[in-house]
Amino acid sequence: MSDASMSTPATRAATAEEITRAMVITGPNIAQVRLAAGTSISGVDTANAAEAPLLAPPCLSDAAAGMTLQEHNGIGMPTSVALKTDPAPRLPRCRPRNSLLINAWSNPATANPATSQIPDSAMIDKNASMKRVTASRVCLHASMRLWTSYGSIRTAFERFREYTGMTTKTVRLFRHTGTLTAAATLLVSAGCSTSSKPATEKAEAAPEIGAYAVLDGQRVDVPPMKLGNPSTIEAILTEGKNNNHVMDILEHLCGEIGPRLSGSTNLDIANDWSARQFESWGLQNVENRTWGTAAIRFDRGPSSGAIVTRAGEEDETYEVEREIEFTTLSWSPGTDGTVRGKVVRMPETLDELVAVKEDLSGAWMLVSPYQGGRQGIRGVGGSMSARHELRNDTRQAIAEGKIPQPPAESPYPDDAISGLWEGTISGPAIPGGETEVAMDAVIGADGVPKGVMALPAFDFTSQFVEPSYSDGILTFTWNTPQGPQPMTFAPQSNALDAEFPVGEDTYVIKMIRNEVEEQPFDAGEYILHHVLASNPAGFISSSRDERVWTTSIKRGNDLFENLTMADIGQDVEVSVRDSDYRYINSDLADGQDVFVEFDLDHTITEGPFDMYNTIAEIPGTVWPDEVVIVSAHLDSWNGPGSQGVVDNGTGSAVTLEAARILAAVGAQPKRTIRFILWTGEEQGLLGSRAYVESLSEEERANISCVFVDDGGTNYEGGLVCPPWMFDYLAAATASTNGQFFSKTDETRLLHDDNPDNDARAGWMDVNLRSVDEMPQGGGSDHASFNRVGIPGFYWDEIGRANYRYGWHTQNDKLDLAIEEYLVQSSTNAALVAYNLACAPSLLPREPVETDEIAEAGR
Repeated sequence: MSDASMSTPATRAATAEEITRAMVITGPNIAQVRLAAGTSISGVDTANAAEAPLLAPPCLSDAAAGMTLQEHNGIGMPTSVALKTDPAPRLPRCRPRNSLLINAWSNPATANPATSQIPDSAMIDKNASMKRVTASRVCLHASMRLWTSYGSIRTAFERFREYTGMTTKTVRLFRHTGTLTAAATLLVSAGCSTSSKPATEKAEAAPEIGAYAVLDGQRVDVPPMKLGNPSTIEAILTEGKNNNHVMDILEHLCGEIGPRLSGSTNLDIANDWSARQFESWGLQNVENRTWGTAAIRFDRGPSSGAIVTRAGEEDETYEVEREIEFTTLSWSPGTDGTVRGKVVRMPETLDELVAVKEDLSGAWMLVSPYQGGRQGIRGVGGSMSARHELRNDTRQAIAEGKIPQPPAESPYPDDAISGLWEGTISGPAIPGGETEVAMDAVIGADGVPKGVMALPAFDFTSQFVEPSYSDGILTFTWNTPQGPQPMTFAPQSNALDAEFPVGEDTYVIKMIRNEVEEQPFDAGEYILHHVLASNPAGFISSSRDERVWTTSIKRGNDLFENLTMADIGQDVEVSVRDSDYRYINSDLADGQDVFVEFDLDHTITEGPFDMYNTIAEIPGTVWPDEVVIVSAHLDSWNGPGSQGVVDNGTGSAVTLEAARILAAVGAQPKRTIRFILWTGEEQGLLGSRAYVESLSEEERANISCVFVDDGGTNYEGGLVCPPWMFDYLAAATASTNGQFFSKTDETRLLHDDNPDNDARAGWMDVNLRSVDEMPQGGGSDHASFNRVGIPGFYWDEIGRANYRYGWHTQNDKLDLAIEEYLVQSSTNAALVAYNLACAPSLLPREPVETDEIAEAGR
C-alpha cells in the first residue's frame, strides 16, 4: 500500500450525480449510493458525516452513523466524502435478477421510490469500472436467484464475489420460497478492500443489438429490413434481462395452482388466473374462449402408495417399508381411502389360476410387464388403456351372465349321439344303389334328443319323430321318401352301422361322427373373468422405467364429449416405477408375502364442463386485423408428483412473461400481437384445432405466423426456415443474438467432445435451420395451423436440460426449471413477435419471385 493511499482523506458533501439507484440488499431493506466511475465505499467515518442524506439499511446504521465515499483520481491521491446514513424504510420483498441487480429505492431527492425498473447502470458489472463496497462488520445480504444446474452454490457465491470484489469470511446459504438466498457476513477492515481489476482486463463486450443472424449454426449478415423501433427493442431487452418475472409466474402456475389436466378444476383456475394477469398488465380483448365441453371432470387429489410390513406377528398395525412412485390413468377410478392388501401375481395359465384362486379376493394383482404390445414408456400407457377397456368389457360380460368356458378335453361331445354324422345309405330303391346320408343330432338339457336326417343328393331333410335316447341307444321315426321307418342307432366309438328293412329289402347306413370344430379359447379372458369375479383390490403393473408416464383411459373427443360413467369402470390399476416392481417381484419369487397399500383420491364429476383457450392482445397501431400469435398450451398431465412444469408450465410462463414485457415497455406493434394459452393439447391438440376451425378464411389469411413454446425449460434456440422466409426471420431473431450468455453452458460445451461447439459456446442465440418447405405435421399446437397453410413454428429448445426426464412423468417439478433459459425465452418471444408485427408485410407463405419487399397488409 502506498503512502499516498494511506493519507487522511478530505471530505466534501455528496453531489446529486453521486447518488445512484443500486447498491445493497439487506433482507427487505436497501441502501442507495451513486458511484461515479472509479469510486468505492471503503470505510466508515462517523465524525465527517456530510449533509447529503443516504438511505441505508439498519445494519449499516447500527454499525456506524456514516460511510466515506472515496474517489481515486487516477494517480493514487484519494479524496473522500462522508455520506450520512439514515435507516431505510421497510420495503416489500424484491426480486433481483440475473447479475446482482437490485430492485432498489432511491434518495427521495433524485428518484421516485415507487419505481421498480432499474436501468442497466444499476448493475454491479465486472466489465464496467469496478465498484467496491466494503464496510466494518457490515451484514450484507444479497438475495440471488440461482439457475438450476448452476454448478454449485459455491460457484454462484464466487460469482457474487467476483462482481463485488468483497472478501468473504462467512457464508450462510438457505432456501426460501423456491429462491436460493446467499446471506453473506462480510468481515472486512475499513480501508482494506481488495483493489479492482484494471479497466484493460474487461471481458469481451456483447455485440450491439441485432449485429448478426445465425443460419445453420453460422453467423450471417442481417438482412436490411426495417422492423421494430430500436428504442423499443432495447427496452424489451432491458426489461427482459433485468426485471424478468418468468420464474414468479412459473412458481405460481405450477407451485400454487399445480398440474392442470384438461377439463379439471385446476385448469379452470389457471385459465382465470392467466386472464387476470393479462388484464392487470393492460392487455386488451382478454377472454377465456370456450372451444368444447368435458362430459366428465377428473380431479386428482393427494395420492400415496407404499410397501408395508406388519409390525409383529400378533400386531395388526403396519409400517411403511418402502414408498412407491406410481401413476394411474386419468379418468380412472380411485380408492375409498387407503386400501391395503396382499400382492398376488396375476395368473397366466389355468393351473396358476387354480393355485391362487383362494387368495384373489382383496388382493393387489401384480401384472407381468412382459406381455407383448408396444415397447417403451408410451407403450406402457397404451397397454394400461387397453387393459382398462378389457376389464370394463369383462365386467359387462359378467353382468350379462356370459361366462367363457374352457375347451373340452375330448374332440367330441360328451354323449354318444350329439354331433354331425356323415356317410352313405345303400339299398335297391336308391338310384345307383347308394347315396350320401347325414344326421345332425343333439341331446338337450332335458335329456331328450333332437335332430334331422338328410339325403343331400335329393335335397331331402326330415326331423326326428318321437325320438328317445337311453343307454347310448337312439330311437326315432324317420319319414323317408318311401314312408315312415322306425330307426334304432347304437353308435360305437363315433361310428354307426345300422340296417333296417323296407318291405322285403334291407337298407344299410354307415356314418362317422365329425370331430367338433375347435372353438377359439382365450385363456387370458377366462382367467380375467374369474379374477374380476373374485373382486381384487386392484392391479399393479410396471412402468418398465424409473419414470412413470401418465396418460388417460381414452383420447380426443372420446375422452370429453362422448365419455360416460360406464367408461370410468370400477377397477384400479397403478403403474409403478420399475425398481418398485422388481422389489415386489423379487420378494414374491423368494416365497415372501408382500403387502402394499394405496390411497388414490380421485374425484369424478359428471358435467358438462366448458373448456377454454385464454386469449389476450396488444392491438396493432397500423394493421390491427393482421396478427402474430405467441402461444403455448396451458394444460398438463396430473400424475402423482407432477406439477406440469416442463410440459408445459415453462411455455405458458414464457408466453405470459413475453406479454408482460411488451406491455411494461409500452410496445406499439403495427400488427396485433395475440397471446393464446391453449388447452386440450395433451388429448390431441383439441383447443388449437377448434380455434383454427372457428376462423374465417379472411381471418386465417391475416395471421402472419404462430409461435408455440412447448419444448420444456431449455431456451428458444432455433426455428425451421424455408428460404423465402429467411429475410424476415433473420431480421426478427437478430435482436436476441449476442445478448444472452450462460457461463455454465460455456464450460460444458468447451469441455465436450465436439469442437464445433467451441466458437459459440455459452451464447443463447437463435439458429435458423434451413428447410425446403414448412413441415406439415407435428405433435404440438403449431400443427393445427400448418395443416391449413398458416405458418406455425415450434421453437427448437436448446440447452442442458433432459426434456424426457420430466415429460409426462412424476419428475415434472419446479426443480427442473432453468431460469437463465426461461429469461432468454420470454425475452426472445417478445422480441421476435414485436419485430414481425412491425415487418413491412405478413410473413411470406410461399416463395416470391420479386426482389422487392411487399407492401404492408393484404
